Amino acid sequence: MGQARSGAWARVPAAAAAALGGGALLTSGPAAAAAGWWSLAALALAGLVALLTAVSFADLAAQSSPASVFAHVRTRLGVLPGRLAGVLACAGWTVAGATVAGAMGAYLWPARPRLAAVALVAAVLVAVLARWRPTPPARWLIFVVTMVTMLVFIVAGLAIDPVAQAVPTDPGVSGADDPTGVLTAAGVLSFGFLNADRVRSPRTAAGTVVAVAAMSGLVLWTALRQLGGPRLALSPTPLRDALAAADGAAIDPLLTLGLLVGALLSIRVLLDRAADEVADLASEGEFPAAAVPHRYLLVAIAMAGIALVADPGWAVQLAATLTLGAFAFVNSAARTLCRTDRSTWIRTGCCGLFLCVVVGVNISLAALATAVAVLGAGAAAGTVRVRRARAATPG
Repeated sequence: MGQARSGAWARVPAAAAAALGGGALLTSGPAAAAAGWWSLAALALAGLVALLTAVSFADLAAQSSPASVFAHVRTRLGVLPGRLAGVLACAGWTVAGATVAGAMGAYLWPARPRLAAVALVAAVLVAVLARWRPTPPARWLIFVVTMVTMLVFIVAGLAIDPVAQAVPTDPGVSGADDPTGVLTAAGVLSFGFLNADRVRSPRTAAGTVVAVAAMSGLVLWTALRQLGGPRLALSPTPLRDALAAADGAAIDPLLTLGLLVGALLSIRVLLDRAADEVADLASEGEFPAAAVPHRYLLVAIAMAGIALVADPGWAVQLAATLTLGAFAFVNSAARTLCRTDRSTWIRTGCCGLFLCVVVGVNISLAALATAVAVLGAGAAAGTVRVRRARAATPG
């Protein structure tokens, strides 16, 4: 029991740092573009979705051991739902990793952000192939660096009164306060909770989500206060621009370093998760078995390719749509748990399923159409592979 608890707590700093590292880079601009100051309400909704999903993950793991999205859903719901969930999760983690790399590339090399993004993915791949994993002390160090970076940004942003906004905030302008954009903003902000579900204990999972939501809310509020919705919506590097507006350009190197540490961890976690989905899909014949030994390389190549061609502002919408689709299947799988197998009287599976679907389909039509196309192509390929394998089996 003691070892299990210590193992759960060891994942808290890594989960929180990975979530903040990815979310802080990406979500404030697109969320502000959709809803302006209403994006703070959207963050609360995104946090609720993440909380329900994290508890569903933890409850499933308690019954069938920690596993990938594909494995949980296949075990509980059957072959076809498992296939669909696996495709969504694998694609979602891959696009998410490319998106984090692309956003961090804009901070590291503004003139060539996409090349910087490819270099980040390559650096993470080298660490994976060298079999380097952060030790528990290293996880805590990454967590501390990420948290200190966020706190420095918040303190600097709140210490200086914002200048008068020169960009008009008339209705219809991107970044104007718009309550009808809450669902879109919530979908984008859900990206900031992607790795918070990796904590296996329901209580620590809930605590991690709440902590990430609180810190993300302060970061978003600070950025909105300094830049306003319209300027924030247009910025490719919102935290850097908000810091400059607060007369804090002198500490920009510290901000960039802290963001880099969190981004590298986030990319690493997302690469691991996508590779795990590939391995589990291959174990059931849904993916070529020959690709399993090279799964990290294949996922990294896909991440680098997406980072080269996709705009991070649109890619974050696609990643959120894909992962919310996968989380809808996870919550649906959690619905099959008996009352005695759930950690709370709240029907987290039912509520999480409903919210994932409602938020996911309202992010953008382009992201939804692309996600459906990816789902259809992946599911069709898996079905063909399985049927061919059965046809080739004697008897």
